[in-house]
Amino acid sequence: MTTPEEEANLAIAAVLAATTEKYTAGEISAAEFVQELTAYMAPDVVFRSNYIPSWEPLRPLFAECRGIEEIVARYDYENEHEVIHEGSGMPFDFSIAGDVIYYSQHETASFFDRAPVTWDMITKLSFHETKIARIEMFLDPAPIEAVYGTTAEAGPLSDG
Repeated sequence: MTTPEEEANLAIAAVLAATTEKYTAGEISAAEFVQELTAYMAPDVVFRSNYIPSWEPLRPLFAECRGIEEIVARYDYENEHEVIHEGSGMPFDFSIAGDVIYYSQHETASFFDRAPVTWDMITKLSFHETKIARIEMFLDPAPIEAVYGTTAEAGPLSDG
């Protein structure tokens, strides 16, 4: 059974996902997106990942971001250079305990119009005073590195 705090945090996570989808689909402007995020994220929110890609163009997608403006810039970079394949990326296996939510994802995406790659990821959302304070992605980088490792700099990758 979830507590009222946990229910509120789940609702915030759902609204964040819907708002992000509206922004990446071009349904709301960057200014509207920032305004929406200020309702759900702490001003000093941190996004981080355990992965540092060896291929330089991927690094901004996984680099640490601090604050809403940097996170929006990261979404812009993602929207420009990553195509998440339909049917992937949907969260599953939610776990919530107080001010922390974990969920899993299987994602298939292609970066910079190159070959698709599939990886598994766990995301951790940490809340402080009813706002998201940290977004952390934990993934096994091996599948991405196998397709987009330093050899990606040599030229276009094949689809097979």
